[in-house]
Amino acid sequence: MIQLKNVYKKWGDLSVLENISLDIVQGEIFCLVGMSGSGKSVTTKLILGLEEPDSGEIWIDGENIHYFSPKTWREVLRKFGVVFQNAALFSSLNIYENIGIRLLEEKKETPRKIKEKVEETLIKVGLSPDIMTKFPDELSGGMRKRVGIARAIIHKPRYLIYDEPTTGLDPINANLIDGLIQTLDREEKHTTSIVITHDFHTVEKLNGNVVMLHNHRIYFTGKTVAFLRSEDELIRNFLSR
Repeated sequence: MIQLKNVYKKWGDLSVLENISLDIVQGEIFCLVGMSGSGKSVTTKLILGLEEPDSGEIWIDGENIHYFSPKTWREVLRKFGVVFQNAALFSSLNIYENIGIRLLEEKKETPRKIKEKVEETLIKVGLSPDIMTKFPDELSGGMRKRVGIARAIIHKPRYLIYDEPTTGLDPINANLIDGLIQTLDREEKHTTSIVITHDFHTVEKLNGNVVMLHNHRIYFTGKTVAFLRSEDELIRNFLSR
């Protein structure tokens, strides 16, 4: 479980997050939604230790991250997989190297074993192992997104963070990515997924939990059905965009 307790964050005089308290329960999907600038990405950066809260506490699996040493952080970050917006693949590396980069750098497994894992992971995300020798610019946008997901899941993380996974995709590919997130959630029951999204269709299809940020605070938290059926004017306006 990830817990945020009364978290505040400012950049200079600009308030980014105010009094954020949230329990991200193990094994569930959480869609983090809100207008641009509401603090969604900053929330995940705080969880990953890329930013520090000005006050409040963040706990990961029962431990306060404030007390993590660099060594502890390295161990904790192995529990995370991140799917970056626009995939963020390394253009100079082929698909095998992009997906296996963490395992290749750690050098804890043989090249043969890493190759097997890359092949298995490509199949899991619906791609052929034949693309391993290709480079990112040889793939379509939807394929690059899948490669980005493969890179994030190859080490079987406890937590998966998706940053706008369907941005820039046509409706058919966006629907495929949403379906893949659902499939991975069913197959990896221990994995918790945090999905930053503006896409109403993604929220509806994933049908998990919704956390809506507005004016740097949590405005709504609850199940997708309750969010979609809400008569709140701000939520209705958000959903109608």
